Amino acid sequence: MNALFQDLKFGLRILAKNPGFTAVAVLSLALGIGANSTIFSIVDTELLRPWPVRDPGRLAMITTGGPKEPDHSFTSYPDYLDIRHEVGAFSDVVAYGDRGGFLSGGAQRAGQELFVEVVSQNYFAALGVKALRGRAFSPPPGQAAAEGRSVVVSYHLWQRYFGGDPSLPGKTVLLDGREFTVIGITPQDFCGLRREDGPDIWLTVEGWETMVPGEERWDAARDNRSCFEVAGHLQPGTQLSEARAQLAGLAKRLALAFPATNQDVRFLARPASEWTYQGMQTGIYMIAMVGLVLLISCANVANLLLAQTERRHREIAMRRALGAGQRRLVGQLLTEGLLLSVAGGALGVLLAAWLIRLGPALVPGLADMNLKLDGRVLLFTSAISLLSALIFGVAPALRAVKGDLTAALKGESREHATGRLPLRSLLVCGEIALSVVLLAGSALLLRSLLYSQAINPGFDPEKNVVMLSVAPPTLYGYDDAHAAALYPALAARVESAPGVVRASYARRPPLTESEGGEKMAVVIPGVQPPPGDDSFKIRYNTVAPKFFVTVGARIEKGREFNEFDSPTAALVVIINDAMARRFWPGQDALGRSLRIDKKDYQIVGVVQAGRYVGLHETVQPYLYLPFTQNFSSECVLFVETAGDPRNFLPAILKETAAVDQHLPIVNAVTFKDYMQEVLSVERSRAELLASLGILGIFLAAVGLYATVAYHVSRRSHEIGIRMALGARRKDVLKLVLSQGLRFGGIGAVMGLIGALAASRLMSQVIYGVPLLDPLSYLAAILVAVGVALLASYVPARRATKVDPMVALRYE
Repeated sequence: MNALFQDLKFGLRILAKNPGFTAVAVLSLALGIGANSTIFSIVDTELLRPWPVRDPGRLAMITTGGPKEPDHSFTSYPDYLDIRHEVGAFSDVVAYGDRGGFLSGGAQRAGQELFVEVVSQNYFAALGVKALRGRAFSPPPGQAAAEGRSVVVSYHLWQRYFGGDPSLPGKTVLLDGREFTVIGITPQDFCGLRREDGPDIWLTVEGWETMVPGEERWDAARDNRSCFEVAGHLQPGTQLSEARAQLAGLAKRLALAFPATNQDVRFLARPASEWTYQGMQTGIYMIAMVGLVLLISCANVANLLLAQTERRHREIAMRRALGAGQRRLVGQLLTEGLLLSVAGGALGVLLAAWLIRLGPALVPGLADMNLKLDGRVLLFTSAISLLSALIFGVAPALRAVKGDLTAALKGESREHATGRLPLRSLLVCGEIALSVVLLAGSALLLRSLLYSQAINPGFDPEKNVVMLSVAPPTLYGYDDAHAAALYPALAARVESAPGVVRASYARRPPLTESEGGEKMAVVIPGVQPPPGDDSFKIRYNTVAPKFFVTVGARIEKGREFNEFDSPTAALVVIINDAMARRFWPGQDALGRSLRIDKKDYQIVGVVQAGRYVGLHETVQPYLYLPFTQNFSSECVLFVETAGDPRNFLPAILKETAAVDQHLPIVNAVTFKDYMQEVLSVERSRAELLASLGILGIFLAAVGLYATVAYHVSRRSHEIGIRMALGARRKDVLKLVLSQGLRFGGIGAVMGLIGALAASRLMSQVIYGVPLLDPLSYLAAILVAVGVALLASYVPARRATKVDPMVALRYE
């Protein structure tokens, strides 16, 4: 311990005597460690952190297998009840299912479209989740009826919609037009049995039934296996294999009891942690990329330490001559590295804390994530700090205690003995190579983002259009006839608002994965359907007159829908040009007939194909039905304005309230903002890797500058002789720049090989750009070589100012 304290005090004195070296080394480490801690915090929150429930290690997911789907996530509610009551391997079993909903009744005119989770009565009690405020549902069956009109609100909805009102428990809200009492608010880190996009509101199965009175109970059908997911806690001491055996026995009994619905149905169980591993590829990719920055930081500090030990070679030689052993010297030098890593780690934690606070403003998707610097992140930071000390400290320490002791005591530098510094040169080349890997990856992602932005989404993202989702009026006392008249009235009223150019409406917004993927059976006369089917399954939307001109979709042939396409008129349809080419190649599709639900529709228009479910889907057939002939209770208003739609939104909402002040308008979003949301994941990914690439090349430039500057300082005598013998300044400049260019070129070639190898990891996140895109790799190489030249220029200019007489006299 005495030796350790001596080394610590001596290390602090050495670092204090070299403030420039210390500052650069600590800052390099802080940047690398801070970036790693921030990314780890995101990955930990999304993938690694234990489920915020009781005994997460004993939690198992129960799925259903059948002839068509071997492992289906959903189970019917009657099957869930049988599992809960007859499988003794589980201490408790819960069911939960996703639904949509509309919240209103707050201070805002615009309502809120919600992610509602319908759960079994024992959900919160079984998971061991206690409410932050108020209480959760009570598990006794006797409470079911009493809590049929009760909901539990998520922390994020409480903050976002209710403004964090502490008196919210006990108040009523309108969910789909029906009153519910808020009984509790969940903790901030609880998002259900999901890692992201957690529910906004929870209500019981009995509560959901009150929202659909008179309708067939979807939870009563044993063959309706699209409603609920099931999870359960294993009994203490029970193995998962026992639970699987009991589930297999239950499946056989149910197959005998209900052969029409449970024949060949089996129940599967797997650890809940396996759901985490499904998203690990993205997390590993993110950590690997940010890990390259840490390696660059470590190489940078190792380079600085090598230069430092070279300057101290006489001091170290004197210590060896006086009897200091190699272990003692290595320990002292490693202690200095440890001090640097501790300082860098502390500063890195502060940087990570700042980035985590700033993250939601830069990346909106992080707003609902409970990012924090907890003990797990601090432990990770401590681990990588110590690891960094070993990475950058061992090689310089071992190199410092070796070599010719006599030559060192005589004052001969190691460069004079070897003529080169292969380890330092290798480190610099390695830094540049790692930077090229990051730059090439960011270039690929940026090119992919540009490709995605250029895709035709089926509407004009630059138009001044705002989308306003209307809560289904049938939930608010309207019958179908009055609801059918409501939408034209809304559009006409909105069109009268100042600054509004036109308004239209449709059943669903563009680029929606859930409803946008809905298909209908279409019979095309003269075209044979796929084997085993009697029709084609084609996606569709229902739109009103002026829809295409409002959203900026180009009609290739024919016309739009108009007010004459009434329910009593001939049935009409508009198709996209992909459908026209698919079924009538080289022919005119106008006037052709389709059969839908045993009714004939005539094609009156052909619109340019776009994207309907996802931006990167392949172009596919699509058709549009007129809203006037195919009523839907779902509706989205599209309002085109003369300027920025956000400036006209209050007036638009005022006009909708004049039609019906109780009907909530939810999710008002402009086309531009909507496309920002659609591309947010790609943009965030590209910006993240571009930031890491810039950080990496900056650190590599610092390391190259330090290396070239050190070379220049050690070669002052040689440069002085060259200039005394007639070398011109431009010759000296060329000499030094060529050295930096050589480092940059070797590093670029190494980085190109690494980038080509790493490109396979990006195959799932690159769109429209080949993984071996030459432009991306060329850009990365040019940036790396250019930065290498810039980093070498300042030392080169300094070398041209060497006074030959001073250099010779110094030696």
